[in-house]
Amino acid sequence: MDNYEIIEYGFEDKYKNDLISLMNKLYHNYKHKEYYINTIKKIIDKKNPSFKFITIKNFIAYKDNKVVGHISAIIDKRLKIDNNQIGIFGFYECINNNKLASLIINKAIDYLKEKNSYLIIGPIDLTIWNHYRFVINQKQDDTFILEPLTKDYYIAQFSDIGFRITMEYGSAQRTDFSTILPFTKPDYESVINQEFNIRTLTSDNFKEGILSIYKIAKEAFKDSLSFVDISKEEFLYIYEDYEKILDQISIQIISNKDNVDIGFCSSIIDPLGRNIIVLKTIGVLPEYQSKKIGAALLHAQHEKAQKTGVSKEIYALIKMGNIITKLPYPGIEVIRKYVLLEKRIL
Repeated sequence: MDNYEIIEYGFEDKYKNDLISLMNKLYHNYKHKEYYINTIKKIIDKKNPSFKFITIKNFIAYKDNKVVGHISAIIDKRLKIDNNQIGIFGFYECINNNKLASLIINKAIDYLKEKNSYLIIGPIDLTIWNHYRFVINQKQDDTFILEPLTKDYYIAQFSDIGFRITMEYGSAQRTDFSTILPFTKPDYESVINQEFNIRTLTSDNFKEGILSIYKIAKEAFKDSLSFVDISKEEFLYIYEDYEKILDQISIQIISNKDNVDIGFCSSIIDPLGRNIIVLKTIGVLPEYQSKKIGAALLHAQHEKAQKTGVSKEIYALIKMGNIITKLPYPGIEVIRKYVLLEKRIL
């Protein structure tokens, strides 16, 4: 008979270390395990300014003194729909045991009910500015940087107790640049001819550039599911370390003829030396989203990728139906899918 000890905790290092130990066990053969776990360590650090706005209750499970499961129940008072509080589950890890999964998931649900959350959404590690989504059919040797790591059986563990898919996402890859460059070049030339200017962030202009991206991103993504209007302090905590790896990251900002920044695009070279570049984010102010700005930024990124000599570009973690999945073939294919789950609890 399975006997589990489930402990509630806040910020005690012992239990956070046990969570990391469980992740190391579950993902020991995954290529990007070290990068992923290091980002989790930073997110759960009590110095994270998001904890000024968030209430969190963590549940960690043990069997025979070994950690076997973990979940966090999260309340962000900024996350509401029609003034109704939304609850979040995150930092979910579990062995392949549905009984244990049900026990810890229901612990999170009960806590969020006590806090008058009518709906629970996840997985979200504090906010959607961090890791979120479960991965479908992830292969140990085929992960890429920035992608969350999750086990294939996690979705079934939640669906068994009434969770449903509320949003689907995908990642696509391109190995042939011969069709995309002619496709986006006319939009790029049109935008440049209208006196828009694209600049690349360097160590000299990083600080002012990252603050400009913060302002754009808040407007560009405000209609996204589970969006939270995070503070400047939170944003900088997440992204300030990018300045240390500008040799791996390409961040471009586009401004209009009045020198007002209106969009950005970021990509990162996969650090494991597989000749892959990952397109992370394109953000454009709402009033410019019908003016081919995104296509122009995409063209600039593709040109740089081709000149760099990469053999593959990944369009990462995109809402299904996005224009990326409709770009010209051959050379592009959807390689992975992801889901966000929800359950009505009140």
